[in-house]
Amino acid sequence: MESQQQCWLVWSDDLPDGEVVVPVKTKDGLALACRPGGMTEQMFDDLNAVAKHLIGVGIVSINDNGEKPPERKE
Repeated sequence: MESQQQCWLVWSDDLPDGEVVVPVKTKDGLALACRPGGMTEQMFDDLNAVAKHLIGVGIVSINDNGEKPPERKE
């Protein structure tokens, strides 16, 4: 049986200073930790729905090839 990929958003106060959203790769998929107050609850819910759709239809996949993602440039 092929494993399903998942992506979800969670509220977290434990983000580095100045960050609003931080991706966290887990054994179950990709969690996006969001700072409370950094976005509206409606935006949070909409992003969860979009992530579920993109992964569900195969547009996005969570690659576990061991490589680190590229650093974000300001």
